[in-house]
Amino acid sequence: MKVFFDTNVYVAEALLGSAATELIEGTVRLRWRILSSLYVLEETERVLVEKLGFSRRLGVLTREHVRRRAQLVPMMASRHQVPSDPADNPILATAVAAGADFLVTNDAHLLALDPYQGLRIISMTDYYQLLVDQGHISA
Repeated sequence: MKVFFDTNVYVAEALLGSAATELIEGTVRLRWRILSSLYVLEETERVLVEKLGFSRRLGVLTREHVRRRAQLVPMMASRHQVPSDPADNPILATAVAAGADFLVTNDAHLLALDPYQGLRIISMTDYYQLLVDQGHISA
């Protein structure tokens, strides 16, 4: 399985820890591939530092933490669009182009598209429950 985590998952991991960390660590234990892109790395750092006002150090450390666990896939020009929020286009396009099985996000604009061309777009809560149901993490 290939999993693409949206920026909000990494931001939640950096700020809240526990549940978001379990999602990612459960995925690693399963030996499922975690996919990401330069766009997600940059957006994660930018959100932490510029939008939420945390230190540049936290932004850089979080970015590098993501980079170490994920296989970076190139962003490509794409016809895949999120009509209600074009800012989400790079996330959707990269997940589809990379052949991800799951796009994990808490973004309502992306969640509204589920399923999308064979890509399951699910919330962090639903992905957590999927891992629990399959016995890969305990509730």
